Amino acid sequence: MGKSANPALTVFAWGNTARGDDGIGPILAQRLRQQDFPGLRVIEDHQLNIEHVTDLEDCGAALFIDASTEIDEGYRLERIGPSRDGNFSTHAISPQALLNVYEQTMQATAPDSWLLHVAAREFELGAEPGSNARRSIEQADGFLRELLANASCDWRELLARDGG
Repeated sequence: MGKSANPALTVFAWGNTARGDDGIGPILAQRLRQQDFPGLRVIEDHQLNIEHVTDLEDCGAALFIDASTEIDEGYRLERIGPSRDGNFSTHAISPQALLNVYEQTMQATAPDSWLLHVAAREFELGAEPGSNARRSIEQADGFLRELLANASCDWRELLARDGG
């Protein structure tokens, strides 16, 4: 799982590889695990859920990766924080709502967090990622490799520079 005892950066990547572009998160998670970057913990799941609140404990910074229809191509890094955004159930939760639940249940400030949107358009069951998604995956992968190559730096400082 690429897990360290006290990771400087915890990456949450989710999606369904059986639904075309929705597999972007797991594809990038697998690539991150193959690199074995120090101070990095990668958590991959079918969907982000409320149980992931415990994975935020002792986390220096959090990076959430998901397929996104909010952008047309490539990727976009967005700084996020706790929010009662209404996107919450016992089966799925938004990163912002998860950070809010963390603060409520742990009585602690949520870690500095970012969401990496990776462009997605095609979600058909049984499909492979589309050509736009494949290009976006490569661009996001390049960004992540460059970011993680600076492992001796402060993740929060690097992510803040690139994503607000």
